[in-house]
Parts: sequence; structure tokens; C-alpha cells
Amino acid sequence: MKKKKILSRKTGEIAKKQSLKKLGDNANTVSDFIIAYKTPLLMVGGAVLGWYLIKKTKTGIASVFKEQSEQVNIDLPIDLKKTTISKTQSQQFAQQLLDASNHMAPFYGTDEQTIKQVFLQLKTGEDFKLVYEAFGNKNYNGWNSPPVGIFRHLDNYQPRDLVYWLKSELEPSDGEVYTIVKSRIESAGWTFEKE
Repeated sequence: MKKKKILSRKTGEIAKKQSLKKLGDNANTVSDFIIAYKTPLLMVGGAVLGWYLIKKTKTGIASVFKEQSEQVNIDLPIDLKKTTISKTQSQQFAQQLLDASNHMAPFYGTDEQTIKQVFLQLKTGEDFKLVYEAFGNKNYNGWNSPPVGIFRHLDNYQPRDLVYWLKSELEPSDGEVYTIVKSRIESAGWTFEKE
């Protein structure tokens, strides 16, 4: 029995040595290949990396100049029997809210008075839904959105809905206008808490 164990151990050691020798020979062959062809390998690697970077840069530049149109793709169930304003009025109110958020001359910032006046005319949650639908999604960047002219390609903006715009433009410190807007929006089924 002892002889079988010793013979088995010796056979295992011989096999192990042969495997390690083959592995070492293969490693030497691979390292010799890399050393011998390092310049062409670096050129091929550089070309692949360059191609990848150019492709990513081209995609990034194309996305900057891609026209991002404003979409009105909001379809809400609105109970017209519970509205107190017409669709035409809702479109006018939506435009007034956009202009109030982009208030410029002579004082830059949000025109809270206009927002308050619009929301005082919205008597029900269904009225707000009509205005929300008319507003649609407008490109928002926080600084007179949506951007126009050549700067629209350099600006960072996302199409956002009216609730997002109002949350971004109004603060609880705005007092009464914030309370009025929050109340009307929540009566239409949205939450209006600052995050």
C-alpha cells in the first residue's frame, strides 16, 4: 500500500512539474510575442481606442445640435362639466404662466403676481387640468426657457410639464401665491411639495 501511495504521489509531482513547465513555456512565448510586436500592437490598440473616442464624440456633438421640439403629448381625462374656463382661455393661461416663469424686463426672475392672477381664475381642479394640457411639455433650464436662437444648442434643458415648472419657480417663502398654486394643483390630483 505504501508503495502505491508513493508511486501515486511521484506521478502527481511529475505531472505537476510538466504542467508548470508548459505553462512557463507558453508565458515565455506570449511575452516574447508581445515584446517582438509591441509597436504594431500599440498601433492597433491606439486605432481601436481612437475609433471609439471619435464615435462617442460624434454622437455627443450630434445630440447637442439635435432639435428638441416641445411636445404637447399630454392626454388627461378632463370632466368638462366641472370646468369654469374654455380651452381658448386655458391656452392663454398656459402662455401667461410660461411668460411669468420667463419674466425678464426690467426685473429678471419669476413674475409671482401673474401666476397668482392666473390661479385665482382657476376655480376647480379640472380648470388646472385644462391649463396643464395646454401647457404640455416645455424645455426647462431655469433661465428663460425654452432657449431660443443659437444658444438652444448650447443650453442644458429637458422637456418638463407645468407642475415641474411651478415647483421649480415657486418656493414656500413666496407666501400666498405658493399656497394658492399648491391648493389648486393638489385639487387636481398632483402633489406639490418641494423636495
